[in-house]
Amino acid sequence: MGINRVGVIGTGLMGRGIAHAFAVNGFEVDLYGHSDGFRKKILEYIEYEEKKQRITKKQAQNILSNLNFLSIKNDHKELMTRELVIETIKEDKEIKKKLLKLIDENTKEEVIIASNTSTFSITELASVTTKPNRVIGMHFFSPVPQMKLVEIIKAYRTSKNVVEKIEKVVNEINKSPRVVNDSPGFVMSRLFVPFINEAVILLSQGFAENAETIDEIMKYGLNLKIGPLRLADLTGIDTIYYSMLSLYENLNDPKYRPATELKMMVDAGYLGRKSGKGFYEYR
Repeated sequence: MGINRVGVIGTGLMGRGIAHAFAVNGFEVDLYGHSDGFRKKILEYIEYEEKKQRITKKQAQNILSNLNFLSIKNDHKELMTRELVIETIKEDKEIKKKLLKLIDENTKEEVIIASNTSTFSITELASVTTKPNRVIGMHFFSPVPQMKLVEIIKAYRTSKNVVEKIEKVVNEINKSPRVVNDSPGFVMSRLFVPFINEAVILLSQGFAENAETIDEIMKYGLNLKIGPLRLADLTGIDTIYYSMLSLYENLNDPKYRPATELKMMVDAGYLGRKSGKGFYEYR
């Protein structure tokens, strides 16, 4: 049996992007949030995507017709009707474990439970559930509607059948699945996050006059579409910091120590594009 109905828990940048990717391709999506105002934010997000001509008016209508807005606090029993549930809350291991346990308690035996974590071990997260063979990592990339890659992480006890089903569903939402084995940071974050971290260190130590200089060197030197510091702003400074911190704590290797500047920016609320200020300013 294929997957037609999906639950997405988390309404931040990644959550709404993942919900968008499934809904625009005809999947029925339950989007779970906490605050009362998240429905309005999602509607504004879809309106913005249409205004920027990243989706057509018809696609916007399809997304809205396939989206259900629910509260994780009040409507978690509805998870029983889903075939795939994806958590995409903030990178906090203990909070994720509590949520996965809640999902596990409110889903059928055959459901697939996925985490969009970028750094935590899927095997460890799965250990709090009663069906670890049905738990898998689905690492989407920001901005989800434009990014093709989905890193699929096979945990120690994930069944072959679950991996095959997730590969199939990723293809059905017009993205490119790549399967990797479980380890802290997987493949993408192990390469990508330290790359940005080193750019932050170079900037903070005065090796370049400004962020734009570093970004242009990397863009033109490696033929990249976007430099590492502007990419950090797009991804979220907090996401980069906590991903780096997780790598450092899990791998116990000093090369993964987060740049001091990253923590200072997070503490100051300079989180990049989503807060209006990061390495660049946004209006």
